[in-house]
Amino acid sequence: METARRRGEDRRLIGEMLVERGLVSCAGLRTGLEEQRQSGGRLGYNLLRLGAVASAPFHLFLKDHLPALAPDLVEAIRGAPSIDLLPARLAYHYGMVPVRVEDGVLDLAVATADHPALLPAVEQLTGLRVEPIVCPPPLIAGALQRWYPGEVEPGVVFRAFGDHRFVISDARRGIRPLLPELVRPDAPSSDWLRAITAEAIRRGCRRILLEPHDDGARALMNGAAGDAATLAIPRGVYPGLARLIEGVSGMASRGRVVPRDGRVEFSAGDRRLAGSIRSLPGLRGGTFQIDLRVRRVRALGRDVRWARLPDLTADLDRMRRDHRGVLLIAGAGPDDLAAGADAVLDLLEDRLPVRASIGDWLPQRPGMRVIGTREPDEAVPIEAMIRRALEEEPDLLLLPVFERRREAGPILELALRQALIVPVLAADAFEAAEWVARSAHGDPRAAGAVVGIVASRLMERLCAECRHPFDPHDLLSPGPRHRSAGPGRYYVAQGCCSCRGSGLLDLEPVFEYIPGAIARSFQPMSDAAAMRDRCAQDGMTTLFHAGLQQAAAGAVDVREPLRLLLHDLS
Repeated sequence: METARRRGEDRRLIGEMLVERGLVSCAGLRTGLEEQRQSGGRLGYNLLRLGAVASAPFHLFLKDHLPALAPDLVEAIRGAPSIDLLPARLAYHYGMVPVRVEDGVLDLAVATADHPALLPAVEQLTGLRVEPIVCPPPLIAGALQRWYPGEVEPGVVFRAFGDHRFVISDARRGIRPLLPELVRPDAPSSDWLRAITAEAIRRGCRRILLEPHDDGARALMNGAAGDAATLAIPRGVYPGLARLIEGVSGMASRGRVVPRDGRVEFSAGDRRLAGSIRSLPGLRGGTFQIDLRVRRVRALGRDVRWARLPDLTADLDRMRRDHRGVLLIAGAGPDDLAAGADAVLDLLEDRLPVRASIGDWLPQRPGMRVIGTREPDEAVPIEAMIRRALEEEPDLLLLPVFERRREAGPILELALRQALIVPVLAADAFEAAEWVARSAHGDPRAAGAVVGIVASRLMERLCAECRHPFDPHDLLSPGPRHRSAGPGRYYVAQGCCSCRGSGLLDLEPVFEYIPGAIARSFQPMSDAAAMRDRCAQDGMTTLFHAGLQQAAAGAVDVREPLRLLLHDLS
């Protein structure tokens, strides 16, 4: 009886709050309550499924109010979800987390209600009755990152934040693509995607069009010189191939967003390409257009970097004066981390001239001594590599990329006597600050080693040939003032031969910075989302605001910062 009361007690409260904020009409609320009365379930899921509330404003509403409305749910997702009930591939693909089981009912955290066959499938898989609960995407993504392995099969790597990664070839790990004619019809979908993309790269093609036909499917490859090639795909292969593409591009976890766009990082040895993917309707089913693009990051002058990181000066001077402390670089992927570290090193100039780096994760810079490499199967422990690097007596030491699954304690201990730059895989600076605060365990001496935290994110630049106006206000409002879009005319790019067909993905780095004094004030139980909102309200330029500023200036596609807010940081 208590469980039933807990499951129904949110109906009137949430409904009234949604109506008061203009997120749902009175008629829509009545429809949702009637559907809940007839079929059960949570009110929020029913409203989202019926289209009575838009997903983006609802996610923002939940981000603000879910911890107060359902603290036990949020704690269960962050603390100890029932991850053994679902495989990692399925959880990442649809963006869902099995939270807990009570009285034969599985509470399932989901971000969308756009997959009607998903719940019966999960019930069949688990043998439990499933009750979906709509949660903000970043809450789900954080749980996925913490509790599930990112690599769901060799070469298919899901990331909680940023673009997923698909390995086409890696000789060190024995991942090699087959020729398309040698792939068996019953081979895994990853083998087919690997063979198709490898063939396209070998032919110098920039675009792959995958489309179903009555006798199977075809892959049309268009080259830069106008030449084309066609590969036949056997019957029965395409459905699995389509599901894989929807998963690794992030389309499936975002639901039925129109247009259905996604992006994935393809890696072939040392070469990395961006795959911009669009799902198009077809007479025989969905068609996928994959544009293979080389990433090109816009170079920023030192004056521009200083303007975008104005509070960094004093903290860099403190690091130079003390010859110790740690400056954290936060990013969702290797390119983001490299852009942030490159900006910091450029601004440091000759403040700390003798520099050493463990591993070659950052492009080689003059005067930088690289100490060994740091591969996943590296036999030399990281501690030994640090000792070897310290023998060089560097003024500044760059450590390899850290995941937040690891404790930051040893880093903070080393930073008490050595100047460090440490790249951390995190959605933004606030996620990194939360990780450091918890690792310091309230020790002011350890926390005092933090000089500051720089976060970098690469956003796609606008194409002047196909851009068209876009109004983000309907997507963001009503909501707190600090999350509103500022004045300016915003644009999105449709994707034409000048951008997607060019073979280049132009990216613009945007930054946020948490000064050392603020970073050191975070407590062990600090919550990244709450910290982000508080600092934004106090006037700090967050990644979202930095992206919107570049969008208002006509440099960045406005969907990039919106994606940050709604899917990574909301």
